[in-house]
Amino acid sequence: MTEFTEISTRIGVLGGTFDPVHIGHVSLGMAAISEANLEKLLVMPAYIQPFKQCKHVTDDEHRLAMTKLAFENVPKSEISTLEIDRMRISYTFDTLSELKKKCPDEEIFFITGTDSFLQIDSWYKGVDLLKNFSFIVSVRPGYYEHELNEKIETYQNLYCTEVIKLSARMPDISSTDIREAYRKGESISSLVPESVERYIIDNGLYK
Repeated sequence: MTEFTEISTRIGVLGGTFDPVHIGHVSLGMAAISEANLEKLLVMPAYIQPFKQCKHVTDDEHRLAMTKLAFENVPKSEISTLEIDRMRISYTFDTLSELKKKCPDEEIFFITGTDSFLQIDSWYKGVDLLKNFSFIVSVRPGYYEHELNEKIETYQNLYCTEVIKLSARMPDISSTDIREAYRKGESISSLVPESVERYIIDNGLYK
């Protein structure tokens, strides 16, 4: 008699300041849904990220509104206000642990880029993150790929961490560059969804 192991539903968590959200974020979310076979993508604007405590961040309502516009046509995506509603520093371990309590039968994947993944073990409760959750990592061609592969192997050997490397290559875009370009009067049409650009203009952001 053949035994079948039940496969848990996969939920991906894409967090960030999203100030503003851009096409790189959307591309990453869509690639994660497709390549990791996610049942749901939770897009989660942060309240305050630990490494941005001393930086000015656009009001929650605007970042949330832009994120909703950017992902409104992405199937399987859902905007989560979990971190904003808590109104405290957004530590990834706390967020994923809270989500796990609400979804105990699902496998939770944290979606991140190579830069962040290489430093995960130095994060707040980083080892616990690696022991208890799975990861989806985006890769830029030639960018620390050797170091990334070594880290993945190390994490798997030490903590049995499941890691999915995305094959889709992401556009190299940063929210900081978008804000600076907009302040200089340069076009950002190729960097953010049209609806997000319209929202930025209509609400006088980043001037």
